[in-house]
Amino acid sequence: MAIWPFNRKEVTMEMIAQDPTCDPYYDPPGWKPPKWRVTLSFFWESIAKPPGERRYVNKLDRGLLFYLMLSYFIKALDQRNINNAYVSGMKQALHLDGNQYNYFTTLFNCGYLVGSIPSQWSLSFARPSIMIPSCELFWTVMVMLQSRSTSATYIYVCRFFQGFAESICFPTMMMIIGSWYKPEEIAKRVIIWDMTGNIASMFSGYLQAAIYTNLNGVSGFAGWQWLFIIDGVISLPIGLFGFFAIPDFPTTTRALWLTNRDKEYSIRRMTEVGRKGTKKMTVQRFFRIFTGWRFWAFITPYVAYITGAGTYMNLWLSAIGYSVQMTNILPTIGNAISLVSGYFFAILSDITRWRWQLSILTLLPYVFGNLVLAIWDVPFGWKFAANLVPNIGSSFFSLFMAWESEVFQDDTELRGYLPAIGNAVWYCQYAWFPVVAFPAQDAPHYKWGYWAAFGLTIVNIVSIYTMYLAVMWDVKRRGLVINKYGLYVAREDIVDYSSSSLGEIKGPQIIEQVYETDSLDVERDSDIIETKKE
Repeated sequence: MAIWPFNRKEVTMEMIAQDPTCDPYYDPPGWKPPKWRVTLSFFWESIAKPPGERRYVNKLDRGLLFYLMLSYFIKALDQRNINNAYVSGMKQALHLDGNQYNYFTTLFNCGYLVGSIPSQWSLSFARPSIMIPSCELFWTVMVMLQSRSTSATYIYVCRFFQGFAESICFPTMMMIIGSWYKPEEIAKRVIIWDMTGNIASMFSGYLQAAIYTNLNGVSGFAGWQWLFIIDGVISLPIGLFGFFAIPDFPTTTRALWLTNRDKEYSIRRMTEVGRKGTKKMTVQRFFRIFTGWRFWAFITPYVAYITGAGTYMNLWLSAIGYSVQMTNILPTIGNAISLVSGYFFAILSDITRWRWQLSILTLLPYVFGNLVLAIWDVPFGWKFAANLVPNIGSSFFSLFMAWESEVFQDDTELRGYLPAIGNAVWYCQYAWFPVVAFPAQDAPHYKWGYWAAFGLTIVNIVSIYTMYLAVMWDVKRRGLVINKYGLYVAREDIVDYSSSSLGEIKGPQIIEQVYETDSLDVERDSDIIETKKE
């Protein structure tokens, strides 16, 4: 790292003279944050960044991250509301019985399955800033139509098209967020994005309790019908906001809230990290995904993530005689646990870069919860804990996807297609798994469902470690080197703008910061390679 003993203004002018694209507004030479900023950066890293970069990251948070949170909030709210509606009058009003409750989820999953891969292919000719909000508005219509349901079949159709419209969201949003944020920023953003799902689940419980008390019967609509109406009212402005908020990718952005200066800096930031720009997806390239090791290493932990424990807590509470209000409210304790633990793991992940290690750690609460509920003949307190403790590990998926964004950062489209294909496989599996493992007529005691979830969690743990070994094998095979962010990149992709601006960097100045992976004594305790010079 360069040391700046000269007058800052003179150095700035010299940097601009050497390379006009180097902008000291974002990276002022020699800038050091005050101690109070360093302390607070433990909770939010951008506080300790230079003023220009801090303003830039704040723009990303106010635009991209805020939209992601709103979009995921309403979708998670709907997922929870279908459960709450079922136990709050919809079952009786529509004369539902047997596995019809499970079929609501099954039809949604089928729609998601059908739309997963086509939605990603559509990005080859349409911008995410157009496709995602358009699907959001269609999704809104499907939600509101459910308030007029007169039969289970009516809901089946709406849920199928909901899943189809929603299939574009998670893979594309994950691909976008991984294209804008640095390694020290990404885990907190992904987990905050994911935490809005827990907030939505909490909000849904209180919302349904309030609706059941205050709106049930108003204007001829039952409480469960008002739940879908309110979902749609909240979702409509969020969908419209998406046309403005989604910035696409650094190399293609047209976001009005980014200046031309910001757009140039966006490319510079991601080039320094090692992230690649977008490329056209061809048929040949698409089918090549399935023959590469990355797909097979990624797909197993992705589809093995079946939570089980905690998912059916409201059905258990309802079965043992709790009121509608308490059945909706008590599960929100788990959501509160998720919020606290999720942010803790986010901070820990960004500071240590322990991505895969923390992913495994967050699966252990699911091992406990599923094992206890599989045994079943335990005191009430143990069952209550088994439904709540798994919430400690609810950040698993966010940590895993943050890791995926880093280890596959050299292929933007792959980072979208992998979760899209993973979703297709997962939803194909989940289309039948709840019906077989957690049949509604067996609630709340599922004879082998929790045993199955327990076994899949063990498979998940083993497969994550296997994926880590595959990543390290690929690093050795390709002769990758480690950049200053602790990420693996090709030698020719090493860039350090803090001392060299945007020009192509060569020479001893950078070579000193590069370590050959095949000449290391490697400690495998973290993703950050500890080197011992021989």
